[in-house]
Amino acid sequence: MKYYPIRMYLVNARQKLGFSQYRVALEMGVSHQHYNRIENGAIGEAIQFKTIVSLAYALNIPVQVIWEEEEKYQASLNMDSDDI
Repeated sequence: MKYYPIRMYLVNARQKLGFSQYRVALEMGVSHQHYNRIENGAIGEAIQFKTIVSLAYALNIPVQVIWEEEEKYQASLNMDSDDI
């Protein structure tokens, strides 16, 4: 089984609202499986801006906040790949 680093900023935002992954997926208009892959990092560098906008709406946080957190997440992926 391949390990994917988790997007903790999404987990924290979702849990703060008391939402399940199913609820966020419903708010975003995507399947639970798709949202699960986003949150768990299986969709790593492929996240699209429209997905960030959907996340911002579903989690009730500004797009800029998610954008900044996603930049940090992507930087951590790059640091991890440098260790290989």
